Amino acid sequence: MKFLKKSIITVFALCVLAAGAMAFEPQKNDQKPPPPKPPQTVEKPPKEQPPRNNGNNSGGGKGGNDNRRGRP
Repeated sequence: MKFLKKSIITVFALCVLAAGAMAFEPQKNDQKPPPPKPPQTVEKPPKEQPPRNNGNNSGGGKGGNDNRRGRP
């Protein structure tokens, strides 16, 4: 009976020590994430402004609204 009691206490103590050792061991997912990268800026080329029509139909092309579309 003494042997059984000692062996149970020994097995229990070994389990407690093993659990404690695993708890203080560094985990795989314990690493810090890498620092964020600075945002990259892409320079956009300047847009060319189309010539203004100022409401008159001079100059031809698609300028103004004269309500005569499709009429000769």
